Amino acid sequence: MDATIERPQAADEFLRVEARGIDGVPAGERHGRPRELAFLWAGAFVNYASLLTASFLTGTFGLGVWDGLLAAVLGTVAGALVLGLLSNTGPATGEAQIVFTRRVFGLRGARAGAFLTLFLAVGWFAVDCVIAAQAGSRLLGGDGRPATFVWVLLIAAVSVAVAVYGHATIKVFETFGALAFAALSALLFVSLAGQMHWTAGPAVAGGSYVAAFLEGFMVCFALVASWYPFASDYSRYLPQSSSRRGVTLWPVLGVTLPMILLGLFGLLLPTIDPKLAGDPIGLISRHAPGWVAVPFFAFVVLGEIWANYLDVYTAGLVTQTLGIRLPRWQTALGCGVLGALIASTAVLVNDFHQAYENFLILTYLWAPAWAAVVLLAFFAAGYGRRGPALLAWLLGTGVSLVFVNYPNLFPGSFPNQALIDALHGVDVSGLVSVAVAAGSFLVLRKIPLPSGEGRGGAT
Repeated sequence: MDATIERPQAADEFLRVEARGIDGVPAGERHGRPRELAFLWAGAFVNYASLLTASFLTGTFGLGVWDGLLAAVLGTVAGALVLGLLSNTGPATGEAQIVFTRRVFGLRGARAGAFLTLFLAVGWFAVDCVIAAQAGSRLLGGDGRPATFVWVLLIAAVSVAVAVYGHATIKVFETFGALAFAALSALLFVSLAGQMHWTAGPAVAGGSYVAAFLEGFMVCFALVASWYPFASDYSRYLPQSSSRRGVTLWPVLGVTLPMILLGLFGLLLPTIDPKLAGDPIGLISRHAPGWVAVPFFAFVVLGEIWANYLDVYTAGLVTQTLGIRLPRWQTALGCGVLGALIASTAVLVNDFHQAYENFLILTYLWAPAWAAVVLLAFFAAGYGRRGPALLAWLLGTGVSLVFVNYPNLFPGSFPNQALIDALHGVDVSGLVSVAVAAGSFLVLRKIPLPSGEGRGGAT
């Protein structure tokens, strides 16, 4: 049964700036139920980024509608299960996710994760601002860069304002957004259903089909994996007695249900007009009547803003973890300003959707190996020595780089081209990193190391 403390505490109240930063949440300030995590994470995934990611499976990789949905669901569930397991470190310690990893990787190792998470969070904030700004420009009939730039500034300002208030305010907004945006996306889905080709089959066969299915699995897994370093930032206020099963499974439900709805929407959109498969916003502009297009663009704008709350909040926390001695609300504000500047520059990118796909791959490369080590340390191995944990993380990430399809990201030829050709171009780096990191950590922790090596703690 979900554990709860009924009375919210002063350090974490709706529409009051959260007083706590990266210091652990004491027992007297814990409140809430694990089921709240379902609404919070649903709010993060009921947005255009989920729809766009799923559209790659039919529009770019060549899968059919229903096998594409299977690949999307399998990849999403696999990623969400890790996210849910990571969330358990919050109730257990009251610590934000990167702060918790001091126990696993030590202070310096945690700072490396903090730096990478800062890059990821601010980068995603910028990406979401551009996506929302492009939709906002079309919503009001403008489609030029000056209009998009103005929208970026407006969207960034609204996003940062909520993140500055902190955890309790974000939780309320995400819950409201999850319900409202799910209803709106369902309405849009139904309104376009008649133009969609529901029985569209795969455009590839043989080894290319297997590769396309794996690529579809991986891109959905990557979307969820990009949230791994955020996990316990939003579960640390839960009581320590919270059910581990609930803390694990509610995020899985919250992530998976939106991806089924928006995933199917995204898979079917390219079947309306294959020529616009890479640009769902443009496709809606051309083929949907005004009464459908207008709420769709509003959905894109608001959905991306809702995802931004989490990005800016976590960015503020990890900035403190890097040693910046400012209150959390000030670090969140600073990260929001930085993200807005990056988004303003990204408006100049010609093929933003391709840039988004590349960004999705680049930002998550380190996260699966990191998550594998953190979970093993928490659930199975104990925190123990830091050396094996750091080395396993580096090994998992390093080996995974051999399996990255670099021509998808950068022009030119690369030494691993023969391997990528043998895999029909599929990028399985995320799965490789998890396997290598987990296996090497379990082996390395049993090897005797010099007695001077530190154990546990964060010093």
